[in-house]
Amino acid sequence: MILTLKIQKNRILLTISFILFGLFLPLQSYAQGALSLSVSPTIFDMSANPSQEWTSFVRVINPNPYEIKVYANVVNFAPQGESGQGKFIPIVDEEAEGQTIAEWIDITKDEITIPPEETLEIPFSVLVPENAPPGGHFAALLIGTKPPEKSVQNKVVTSQIVTTLMFLRVTGDITESGNIRSFRTTKSVLEQPQATFELRFENSGNVHVLPQGEIVIKNMWGQDRGSIPINRTSLYGNVLPQSVRNYSFTWTGEWSLSDIGRYTAVATLAYGQDGRKSASSEISFWVIPWKILLTVFFVISLLIYLFTLGIKIYIRRMFMVAGLSPTISNSKGGLPVKSLRRVSVVAPLEEGMLDLRERWGSNEGIGNKVSVLLNFLSSYRVFFSFLLLALIFILILTLYVRSATVSDRAFNIKMEGLGDAVNISSEELKYQEIIEEKGEDLSTNIDNSLPKIAIVNRSGVSGLGANLRVFLESASYDVVGIENEFNSSEKNTVIVYRSDLVDFALQLSEKMQGALLSSFDGQDNIETPITIYVGQDLKNVVQ
Repeated sequence: MILTLKIQKNRILLTISFILFGLFLPLQSYAQGALSLSVSPTIFDMSANPSQEWTSFVRVINPNPYEIKVYANVVNFAPQGESGQGKFIPIVDEEAEGQTIAEWIDITKDEITIPPEETLEIPFSVLVPENAPPGGHFAALLIGTKPPEKSVQNKVVTSQIVTTLMFLRVTGDITESGNIRSFRTTKSVLEQPQATFELRFENSGNVHVLPQGEIVIKNMWGQDRGSIPINRTSLYGNVLPQSVRNYSFTWTGEWSLSDIGRYTAVATLAYGQDGRKSASSEISFWVIPWKILLTVFFVISLLIYLFTLGIKIYIRRMFMVAGLSPTISNSKGGLPVKSLRRVSVVAPLEEGMLDLRERWGSNEGIGNKVSVLLNFLSSYRVFFSFLLLALIFILILTLYVRSATVSDRAFNIKMEGLGDAVNISSEELKYQEIIEEKGEDLSTNIDNSLPKIAIVNRSGVSGLGANLRVFLESASYDVVGIENEFNSSEKNTVIVYRSDLVDFALQLSEKMQGALLSSFDGQDNIETPITIYVGQDLKNVVQ
């Protein structure tokens, strides 16, 4: 990430504070005008014993076509706020007592000249004193261009800098302790499956920790509807001692009417180096699209009414078969009724079948028999209408249950609080799972000279895009990302390519058993000149 920082050089100030979105993010800077500057690595995570010396170097990269001059300075670093913010605390000679890490770091303070388009290594050493307090110690190495000379005393001047953070763990009485301070959604009732989670982790120990884990989201049927990874492959989510870190995630699930209802989200984290410890928290929320729900309620109420009406009509028919009219009293003084006889529950059905058999047998010819059948259906239209509605209701209920119990459904994750927002699709997470299961590093096979390929899963089959990426990378193709397209179920795969890459597209189509092709006119410097829109026809190719 590229940041531009202005450092005030007024010696009266004791603390230099600035906002770092995403504590421990890779930092690089663009100076004013065309000047750019970056460093590597952007974070050092060190462990040392008292009286031990630790040496390393930081690379300063000058991508400019001219040489630049920079200066290095070391300041202490402390947390500020809960959103990954921090503050720089410079060393004050009058108050220095040798108890902070910035005082233990030795680095050249002279002017450093970096030739054009070259990288220079700046060595440094950390000498931990014998009486260094155990636990975490934090500093920042500031490398910036030389500021202009002050023409007026006490005038504030500026310098462009890049930053490398340094975390030192001094052995001794180490306490690794933490807990999930709070875990919640910004809204407890949602109209669509899109929730924002806020997770606050408190570090009550004396050394920094990196909580890692996931948030698993399930619907009311217990089926997974999302998995949010937390700090699995990143060092930039550390929580400093005696501070609270707030992580924010937005989950968007593929919409399905069958998924309405109560959802649960369980956050499980593990942390610690001297022995893994864990913390977990569970919350619930509701997805209730009230407009659609009112329509569904009306339809269900109508079906229940018709079902009840059908039962009443059937019971009335049973009374008539039994010789009892439901509208005529059988008490003394009433009108005479037929003699009663014992009947079964299925008596109306038996009577109808006997009636149909009698009519069917007394008529010959296909035309007459069709006419008899139509008359029979007309005579018993109420019963057959009820039967048809009952079958439709059972079918809808079956489809609902089958849809709600689908084990995999597409989703997208947006992670905030780590600098620029990071977007991850369920296809990318599935891809990572496949790679871990295979135990292979497909990146070593990639031919970077080939055009870059993007994948969009339109098949409606979860994981099909991930399998296609593994299939292509195994053949040395360069795939740069996978996306979901919700609520689509395309049958055919389409390769959209830049018009000058027709030969490459034809080769790619042949490898995918004749996927459809579509060209477009675009600029030569477009990042992904080929996009594959995945259809269901690839199931037998890549799975």
